[in-house]
Amino acid sequence: MQLDCWNIQGEGFHFGRHGLGQEQSMMAMPSDSLFAALVAVLARTDGSEAVEKFCAPFVGKNADPPFVLSSTFPFAGQVKFLPVPMLSRSGEAQGVNAKKLKRVQFVSEEIFRSLLKGAPLAKFFDEKLTLQGGKLLVGKKDFKNLPAELRKANAKVWDLEPRPRVTLDRASSASNLFHIGQVHFAKDCGLWFAMRWLKADQDKRKQFKNMLEQLAATGFGAERGVGLGIAQVTQTGTLDLPEASGAWVTLSRYLPREDEVAALGDDRSAYSIKPVGGWLDSPKDMGQRRKLVNLIEEGSVIGVKPAHEIPGRVEDVQPCYKVDEEVHKPLGHPVYRCGLALAVGMEGGAE
Repeated sequence: MQLDCWNIQGEGFHFGRHGLGQEQSMMAMPSDSLFAALVAVLARTDGSEAVEKFCAPFVGKNADPPFVLSSTFPFAGQVKFLPVPMLSRSGEAQGVNAKKLKRVQFVSEEIFRSLLKGAPLAKFFDEKLTLQGGKLLVGKKDFKNLPAELRKANAKVWDLEPRPRVTLDRASSASNLFHIGQVHFAKDCGLWFAMRWLKADQDKRKQFKNMLEQLAATGFGAERGVGLGIAQVTQTGTLDLPEASGAWVTLSRYLPREDEVAALGDDRSAYSIKPVGGWLDSPKDMGQRRKLVNLIEEGSVIGVKPAHEIPGRVEDVQPCYKVDEEVHKPLGHPVYRCGLALAVGMEGGAE
């Protein structure tokens, strides 16, 4: 399975969490947010008809999407990091401190490929090959491809920094200081994502490239009005990973279809669920909250071959209220949350 890879590099990002606190930020942008951001850009530039045409193949029981996106993950120099398949955490820790092993969130491509073949994560753990306080684990061969600054002890690929902001009271002009979390990446580091094309005609490829470049110019994530999120996007070649023919790991947030839910109960499945809500971005009304949807997180493993070439579905999460027993949809248009999974095949469980 051949995947196109894109790098995202910028000065600073704010990827919001569900809730009131702005001091924290996620390190990366999940697949459902990336898809929604691309649709929002299309709505602002080309209007509602273009959005309907673009989204039509992704929705409904007979959906036939032209592509599927992964979430964004960190990279450092030439080294791409991917999420740890949850099934590879099972088994004995082989003398490795369990807390240190649990801290690992991402592994380099070298290790990821071995985990897909059923090797346990503990087999590759070496504290000298960790970055970011133990959150990143690098393979021995991949370690040589890191930037020189990151081969030192306690090296960091990213930092979460507080950024001061001030609000003024409209009546008294009194100031109020608060902070937002800003993710800043080290030199030659940033985020990357993969996409699998199923219908890769030149028009669709050109449209996607234009949408992505426009998104980079307007900003990824939140707090774009103060300059965060502005980035450069670069296509960096392809990545070959096995197709799902049995157990598989998702590189995206995943919302199962009705006929896929039973697979979650398989003995080889290992997954976590993330409730996803938040504010929506609509040209008609931005002061609305999306309906909450529960998505399976990246790195989750499903122990059964997918029933569909692209597992998952796209959900309409536009706000819906009951007023005097009547259903009221104030936006008047769908708000799509993408739960299509970029499925990568695994050979089995941990050794």
